[in-house]
Amino acid sequence: MMSPRIPLRIPSAFHPQSGSDAKLPQGMETSKWGGVDHETAERCRHGKRPRRLLCWDGNNTGRRYLACPLRGKSNMCDFISWVDDQWPPMFQRVVASIGEVVGKFKKKLDDLRVDLLEAIQLRNDAVEEKEAILSEKQEQLLENQRLEREFTMRTRLAQTTCSTLQNRISNDVYDKNMLYGFILCMFRVIVAILFGIALKK
Repeated sequence: MMSPRIPLRIPSAFHPQSGSDAKLPQGMETSKWGGVDHETAERCRHGKRPRRLLCWDGNNTGRRYLACPLRGKSNMCDFISWVDDQWPPMFQRVVASIGEVVGKFKKKLDDLRVDLLEAIQLRNDAVEEKEAILSEKQEQLLENQRLEREFTMRTRLAQTTCSTLQNRISNDVYDKNMLYGFILCMFRVIVAILFGIALKK
């Protein structure tokens, strides 16, 4: 049978109203015990109706209590009113052992969470490195394609230029041959005329 609620005022040296929250018990609301208590006449140091919480902290684990309704321990005052009596010493030792086991499991869970985050970071780094390599290869491929197109254009331009020069040289040679033939013919005509004049004399 539950005993009457016993208001507990923890000295401010341990629970300053606006400062340290190290000694305030860890509590949580459950479906059967939670929310603001409208049945009690007690008020917290802010003059507000207290909130129902279930302790989850050390030897008091499982005990119901009333506390300041403000959210966040930095905002809560040091008002605590325990609803349940303290557990028997043997049960407190059992609770302490269970709390120690839970603490070890929580530490392992935290370590696993850290390992998981590190693994995720490594995977993300590997993905980023892979994407960077693929991006670099893509850029190299595009650059090679650009150089290949430029080389093709330059080759075609060189071929066109060579063909033009070859045609021009051929035309120049043909023109020179024609000019040489014309000069040779004119020279023969002049020689014939001079020879004819010489015969007439």
